[in-house]
Amino acid sequence: MQKFEQYGVKTPEILLLDQKKADIEKWAVIACDQFTSNKDYWEDVKKITDGCPTTLNLILPECYLKEIVLEDKILSINKNMADYIKSGIFKELTPGFILVERESPHTKSRQGLLIAVDLEKYDYSEKSDSMIRPTEKTVVDRLPPRIKIREKASMDLPHILFLIDDGEGSVIEHLFSKKNNFEKLYDFKLMKNGGAIRGWHINKKEDFEHLENAFEKLSKKNKTLFAVGDGNHSLAAAKEVWNIIKKKPGIPKDHPARYALVEVVNINSDGLGFHPIHRVVFDVNSAKMLSAFEKETGCQIKKIERSSVKTPQEANKIVFAYGKNFGEITLKNEENILAAEILQIFLDKYLAEAEAKGEIDYIHGEEDLMELSEKESNIGFLLPSISKKTFFSRITAKGVYPRKTFSIGEAIEKRYYLEARVIDPSYS
Repeated sequence: MQKFEQYGVKTPEILLLDQKKADIEKWAVIACDQFTSNKDYWEDVKKITDGCPTTLNLILPECYLKEIVLEDKILSINKNMADYIKSGIFKELTPGFILVERESPHTKSRQGLLIAVDLEKYDYSEKSDSMIRPTEKTVVDRLPPRIKIREKASMDLPHILFLIDDGEGSVIEHLFSKKNNFEKLYDFKLMKNGGAIRGWHINKKEDFEHLENAFEKLSKKNKTLFAVGDGNHSLAAAKEVWNIIKKKPGIPKDHPARYALVEVVNINSDGLGFHPIHRVVFDVNSAKMLSAFEKETGCQIKKIERSSVKTPQEANKIVFAYGKNFGEITLKNEENILAAEILQIFLDKYLAEAEAKGEIDYIHGEEDLMELSEKESNIGFLLPSISKKTFFSRITAKGVYPRKTFSIGEAIEKRYYLEARVIDPSYS
């Protein structure tokens, strides 16, 4: 499959839990970087999965990062991975991809394709022009724990979502139209109100050939073939681990650690929600901050009624609230304007220079923001959603989005760990 290799795609040999040997509903748990402020969520997952084979034993939920001995936890994770492989609870699929359909409380159907990608084709730097690019700035300080976990891991478990700009539906939608021709691998409910998930095996020569041609056409259309939508820090850690491994003597170029499992989703899909991430700034002189923002950016500010406070629809609008004060900010309109970027640059500078005590929090919901903005010393900013239509062109032209610009779906819609592949051949 030489064409696949050109586009950073690898046909993986995927491990799936043998459903005759263990409960798949207790096996699959949500991405480790979700519910980081909700320890009760993860404590409940512990109770649900107690005594059962589960991916919870193979990951480190980030809510526990500050209260564990990392080295001890990593040893436990590595041992659990090796034990699961040796226990025979997996079945290995013939080389191929998995067509995925995710149902959630927020969408009836989000379709994706599970593939392996070549980390040599991925560069997470801000000015990356590689075939696989990040969408947001990589915070290097967040990588060390992830690197330590993967460095001696025997398995790769994916929670990473990639985006493609496939307006014709030539990849995922094409396969989904033929799903009844494929072997169904799983169909079950996800724990903790996560909805349901179904998967079909794609392993026929004619389907491989179609995908090769489809990726070829997309690569000619878009300089950026794949954009990392979720899990960029996990992918960056995998890249760093591969950089370490490939320097060791005798390591083959196609070593399994060179590749990572990801799920690809079409950005044009109606089942893929793009949500803005709003800001609340605490312990500041809100009126003074607004005045400084107006002077700095040349924006226009007008008062509005409380009933009109909602997420703006126009790219150059921001809505604010503090105490009983509500208003709309209109930025100077320009091509590919990004309100979150303009606001973030200002807030970082202003808090560093004028309001040292002020702190920013990043909020997903309107109700949460309004509750936090009831005090006059806390000001909330509701930001517009970014445009799917200009998403890829902006990345190609300007590079990564600022941190906390957008979220793909709600927290409960994030990927659950389910499939796996061996990345340390000594355990295969």
